[in-house]
Amino acid sequence: MAYFTAVITRSGSAWKARDVEVDEHSSLDDLADALRGVAIGNAPVLAVVEHEDEWFAVIRVDGDDEPRLFVSDLYAASRSSYGDLLAPAADVLDDGSGDDDEDDEGDEDTDDEDAAGGGSEPVEITVDAWAGETDLLEDLGVSGKTLRHLVEEHADDPGYVLGEVGEAVGFAELLEALR
Repeated sequence: MAYFTAVITRSGSAWKARDVEVDEHSSLDDLADALRGVAIGNAPVLAVVEHEDEWFAVIRVDGDDEPRLFVSDLYAASRSSYGDLLAPAADVLDDGSGDDDEDDEGDEDTDDEDAAGGGSEPVEITVDAWAGETDLLEDLGVSGKTLRHLVEEHADDPGYVLGEVGEAVGFAELLEALR
């Protein structure tokens, strides 16, 4: 299985690719410094890491702010060469999503009860696998609830989830061109 990495930064309403070798950085702080170095002003910079058919991660840096991180399956990612880089996602308390998580569980139970005829299994979806800040793209058009839903529904296809996120944020074509 192959890895895909890309670094993109916002430039006005468009996104531009940046030349940063994600795998050359062993810590989140080191990568964040490299991302800040390719930013256009204080515009957001995103590093995307995907392990085909297993997991993806998005690292976001805005100016001098602390890096923000989301990993779709932290356990799988921790067994990869990016494990140390992505490990800080486990320590993140997803600000503001505690209430959303409770709401989401209720929404999922309702949706899954209608679809599956029972409400006991939806709680066991891969929701426990993701880690980090689900709302890191909220201001760009992808709510934490939407990101969690996409990851839970398409856990076996991280490329699809990134494509959907890219469509909403506006970098899908660029990401596809970089593949």
